[in-house]
Amino acid sequence: MADDQAPTWLHEDTTTTTPAVTETPPAVSAFETQPTNAAAAPATKSSSNGAAASSTLSDADEDLPRIILLMRLANMAAAVALVVCAFLEIVDNPTKIGNVVLAIYAMCGGLLICCLETQLKFLRIMIALNFGFLFNAILRFLFNGLLGSVAFTFDGLFGKIVAISLGAVGLFNTFVLCKYPTYRKMREKIAQEEDKRIEARIRKEVKKQAVASMTS
Repeated sequence: MADDQAPTWLHEDTTTTTPAVTETPPAVSAFETQPTNAAAAPATKSSSNGAAASSTLSDADEDLPRIILLMRLANMAAAVALVVCAFLEIVDNPTKIGNVVLAIYAMCGGLLICCLETQLKFLRIMIALNFGFLFNAILRFLFNGLLGSVAFTFDGLFGKIVAISLGAVGLFNTFVLCKYPTYRKMREKIAQEEDKRIEARIRKEVKKQAVASMTS
C-alpha cells in the first residue's frame, strides 16, 4: 500500500541515457588543400602536353607516306629532266668535246638516281655496292649540287632550270630527313639491312674466289 501511494517520481528509472555523440571529421583548411592541388596541376599539365605531342607525332606519321612519295617523284622528275637536258646538249653541240663529256656524266648521274628511286631490290644492292654515298643524306645533297652545277654549264635556259630544280630537290630531301625522324630511322634500318646483304655477298664472292684459286 505504501508503495502504491508513493510519488511516481520514486518509480522512475534512475539510469540516465547518454546522448549519442557523433564525431565530425576535422575541417580541412584551405592551406592543407593547396599542396595537393599544386602537385596535381603539373601532372595534369604534363599529361596534356604529352597528349598534344603524341597527337602531333601521329599527324606527322600520317603525312609521311605522302611526303615520301612526293620526294621520290620529285627526284625522278629532276633526274629525267637532267637526262633529257644532257641528251639535247650532245645533239646541239656534238663538236664541243668538253660539253659532250659533261653531258655524258650528267646522263649517267641522272640514270643512277632513276635506278635508285625505283626501289628495286637488285638495283639497290648493286647501287649500294658501287655507289654507297647515295644512301648518305649529306653526300646525296652534294651529289645533287654537283649534277646541278654541270647542268648549269649547258647552253640554253633549260639547263639553268634543271640546275635549279636539282638544287631544290636536294634541299627538299634534307628537309624531309630533318623534319621526319621516323623516316630517317627507317632509312638507317634499311641501310643496315643493305650492309648485311653486301657483307654476305662479299663473303660469298671471297669463298668462290678462294675455291677457284685452290682448284686451279
